Amino acid sequence: MNDLKKIQKIELDMLKVFHSICIENKLRYYAVGGTLLGAVRHKGFIPWDDDIDLAMPRSDFEKFIEIAHEVLPANLGLHRSKLNLNTLQLVNNKTCVKKGKIETPIYLDIFPFDGYPSKKINNIIYKYKILFRRMMCKLSVINLLSDRDRGTLENLIVFLGKLFNTNKLLNSDKQLNKLQELIKNYSYDTSFLVGNILGRYREREIVEKRIIGEGKLLRFEDTEIFVPDDYSKYLTKIYGDYMKLPSFKDRTTQNLKIVFIGESYE
Repeated sequence: MNDLKKIQKIELDMLKVFHSICIENKLRYYAVGGTLLGAVRHKGFIPWDDDIDLAMPRSDFEKFIEIAHEVLPANLGLHRSKLNLNTLQLVNNKTCVKKGKIETPIYLDIFPFDGYPSKKINNIIYKYKILFRRMMCKLSVINLLSDRDRGTLENLIVFLGKLFNTNKLLNSDKQLNKLQELIKNYSYDTSFLVGNILGRYREREIVEKRIIGEGKLLRFEDTEIFVPDDYSKYLTKIYGDYMKLPSFKDRTTQNLKIVFIGESYE
């Protein structure tokens, strides 16, 4: 079994634990991003993907954090990723993987689903407030960002940030807290538009709440996980023709190498 398959196996075990905790505690969650795409298109992991992305309505997200220390097994814990806008991660403390130059435990990303303004002018203002706060967060950890193509504008911002060492000028905790507080401005439960505001696809991940719905079970590898009610519309908004496979050159995974995994995973 290669390293990617071992990582996927451990992530799947972690996902099963998370799913059971959510069922037992009546917490809502949904597969999003590549995990949802994998469930629909591949009935499991995208073969070249090592990520699991989940989202929870804000109230459920906060409840999960509150009870985590009571319900998680000893080998699992919670961590916040400064590199990824303080995204919550469920980490396996008995593992270590090298991704490029960075060593990290194997983890699942858990995002909050928050509300989003429906009125056009409020929607536009809020969008740019979030973009500004995201940029400030990235500039505050510019020294930790890897070199990759982020598009013309973001490439320029990263270049200038590294040139002027903006991480020395901005307090990362302060910037991250401001962003986290901003995205709580609109309640998930009372909003018409909702979504994963901190997701990589930004406003493409904002949809009508009815599309998320109560959630339905869908096969994922040898188990079932919750997905949005109208997952087809959700995926179409993000990916377009989501059933079409990318070209072979784009079917790439990160440069992953297992540094350590506990004996029970060998």
